[in-house]
Parts: sequence; structure tokens; C-alpha cells
Amino acid sequence: MRAMNAASRPEDCARPHPLEIIPFFRRFRATRARNLFYTFIWSSVLGITFMLANVAMSAKLPTVRALALFAVISNLIGFAIHALYSAGQLFGLEQRAKRSNFAVKTAYFSIIPIIGVIAGMQGADWIFHIGFSGWLVTPEWLMSIVATSVVISLVLSTLFYLREREARAQADVAREREIAERLQRDAVAANLRALQAQIEPHFLFNTLANVSTLIDRDAPQAKRMLERFIHFLRGSLAATRTERTTLGAEGELIASYLDVLRVRMGPRLEYAVDIEPSLVDFAIAPMLLQPVVENAIRHGLEAKVEGGRVDFRARRESGSVCIDVRDTGVGFAATTTGGVGLTNLRDRLRGLYGEAATLCIGENHPSGTVVTVRLPA
Repeated sequence: MRAMNAASRPEDCARPHPLEIIPFFRRFRATRARNLFYTFIWSSVLGITFMLANVAMSAKLPTVRALALFAVISNLIGFAIHALYSAGQLFGLEQRAKRSNFAVKTAYFSIIPIIGVIAGMQGADWIFHIGFSGWLVTPEWLMSIVATSVVISLVLSTLFYLREREARAQADVAREREIAERLQRDAVAANLRALQAQIEPHFLFNTLANVSTLIDRDAPQAKRMLERFIHFLRGSLAATRTERTTLGAEGELIASYLDVLRVRMGPRLEYAVDIEPSLVDFAIAPMLLQPVVENAIRHGLEAKVEGGRVDFRARRESGSVCIDVRDTGVGFAATTTGGVGLTNLRDRLRGLYGEAATLCIGENHPSGTVVTVRLPA
């Protein structure tokens, strides 16, 4: 209820102001108070313009009364037009006019300034007793009033047209940007689904072959391996059905993967998964880090006769989340950027986090590789 009330405050319902055609005046948030102040500026500028035109035609400087008269009349006209446009928006007349044809739209934005000019001059007549009622039956004054109304109508119509055209252009740009972002998200999601579907064939077939072999000579071990493999598959399939997971869930999935491999590799594989408690619920994309661990096994430990160790560690560091995957395998070449898995991971990180995420490959001492992924906290 509080959020709904905040969203319906008058300030948030303020219409755009014609003065916003000038970029400077868009710097301030649209509120009714701001628009009233803008109308004062707009009216004062028009008043000065008409006063200067009058001085040019009469070749005489205005009196103090004339200055006051121009100031009051211009602001009364300006605020009358402001009130009429606001009422038109409130009662839906402006929206109907904009949806109608060109003639209706032109008539709407032309008639309101004429009514506003008449209302403003009538208000000035009540203050200064300028004899406005007599002007309406005098051809010269009547033509002057009509000319003033037409000038104001043309100026306002032009400003509204330019502002509306610019607003449509901005909306088109925003729509194109949204489409591009959606396409990028869809591409990232498709890439994720492809990666998630790529349970390494050699891992799948080797695991099933090992289960088949173990059934005859070590049934309990075969059962354990199959249970861990089922746990891994269940976690992998669950990950394909969501766009977000947690670092804790990702760690469990990686532990299941490594546990399956440890049954197969025996004492040639040791591992540890260490996630800082405060990061267990940290949100990440599913199976984001699985390729790093797979690389550590496939390119690091399986190629080493005596095997080795893999450590998965996550911690907070310097305002970011730092995730290390360390192995004691054969290591990468000094100039490597990783294989296809790490290249895909770089692309995913760029799509998800832009330049805020990084992936680095380094040497682990005394042997092996360290892959470090940094994510924005």
C-alpha cells in the first residue's frame, strides 16, 4: 500500500513541459511545482517578447504601468493555458486528441491557447480595469487578440510537436535497446543451455563403464558411484531449469562431480570445496564454474600418472567475490588462454556482468594451474 501511495503522488503524475524542448530544462525531475515555475519562465519570456515588439512598433519606451501590465497579462495567459492543458490531460481530452487525426489534434492544441488568452486578459481586466470587454467589439483590438492567440498557438503547437517527435524517437531507441538486450540475454541463455547439455561424453560413458565393471568385483563401490552420479545428474538437470542458482548449490554440484571421479580415479584424486559461509547464498548463473573444474580434471590431473588434487575455494576479497580452482596437474602452457570451455566461460561472464567480471589463468606452485574468477559482489 505504501508503494502504491508513493507511486500516485502528484509529483509523479506531472506532464512534460514545452520548455523541455531545450535540453537544459530536462535536467530537473518533472513535478507540478517545477512545471509551474517553467510556465512562469515561459510566460515572462513571451511577455518580454511582446513588449519589445510593441516598443519597436510604437518607438516609445514602456511606462512602469505598461511593464506591470505586460508582466501580469503574460503570466495570467500562461497560467490559464497551463491550467487548461492540465485539465485536458486530467479528463483524457489530450490523449483522445493525440489518438485522433491531424485536424483534431491541431484544433485541440490551437483552441486551448485562444481560450487561455481570453481568460488571461479577462483576469487582467479585473485587476487593472483595462476595458477588455470593449476590446472584444473593437476590430483592431479583436484582431490583436486573435493574432496574439495565433502566435502563441503556433509556438506551443510547434514545441509540442517537436517534443512529441523527440519523445517518440527516444522511445524507439529505448525499444531497440531493449530488443538488443533481450536478444543478448536469449543468446546467453541458449549458450548456457548448450553448455549444460554438454555433460562430457567421455565422463558419462566412462562413469557408466566403471559402474558396469565395479558391479561384479565391488558392488558397494558401484552402488556408491551410481548414487553420486545420479545426484550429479539431478543437480545438473535442475540447473537447466533455472536462470539463477547459489554458490552453495554450485559447490554441491561440483562436489558430486568430483566424488564420482574419485570413485573412478581412486587415490589419484583428492579434492576440497571451501565456500565462505557468507557466500553460500550468493546468486550466480547455474553451472558457471563447472567448466573450470572439468578442465582441471581433464587437462590437469587425468594427464598425470600419479593424479593430484583439486581445490575449489570462494571468498570475498577487495569488494568482489573471488573464486579459485586450483589443481596440481600438469599445468597449462605459459601463454595459454584456456580451451573451449574457458573461452565459453569468458563469453558468458561478459554477457552476464560486462567488464565487471574477470577470468585469469596462472600457475599453481609447485605444479598445476590456478583459474581465478572474480565476480562483482
